[in-house]
Amino acid sequence: MQRRIAALVLVPLLLVAGCDPAGEASGQPSTTPLPASSAPVTTTSSSPPGSTVPSGSQAEAAPCRTSELKISVQGAPGGGAAGSTYAWLVFTNVSARTCSLYGYPGVARLAGPEGPQVNDPLDHMGATTPTRVVLAPQASSHAVIQEGHPEAFEPNCHAVAIAGLRVYPPDETAAVFVPFAERACSAKGVDVGFVAPIVAGLSE
Repeated sequence: MQRRIAALVLVPLLLVAGCDPAGEASGQPSTTPLPASSAPVTTTSSSPPGSTVPSGSQAEAAPCRTSELKISVQGAPGGGAAGSTYAWLVFTNVSARTCSLYGYPGVARLAGPEGPQVNDPLDHMGATTPTRVVLAPQASSHAVIQEGHPEAFEPNCHAVAIAGLRVYPPDETAAVFVPFAERACSAKGVDVGFVAPIVAGLSE
């Protein structure tokens, strides 16, 4: 009689021990969700209205399209030094959304709005590391252009007048003509000039 009672007690205990709501008893991994606090969290820097924000994580800011930018040229502070002249290629977000720019613009000199191209495109200036720049609507950023004095490269320079620049924003295949009257070497590879990566704002 005692053995029968013990058996009746043991069976429910075994059934309870074999029940695993997380699926561990069946050999399957638990599907219990992690707490929300364990998910990765990304933050961005805050900034005053109309400013630009460099940030390491900007998945929310898609790249700026050529049609969303106004591109112009202005003199750089100081103008030039050590046989070079400097200018700023300015990119202003004229769209209604926030977008981002990363890297070097493509820049070539043109004899007129429709061409032809004069000399080779500007080389990349390697002294500055590119960073992603986030542009709020109406905010601006810039890239430095460095050029030599054409007369310093004669008689191989063959300086000619140019009317402006053909500019491609980073990762874009559509270009715009930016008026910029100057003289430049027409001989291939002579005093080609340099363009730096785009940086935030309109200060040095």
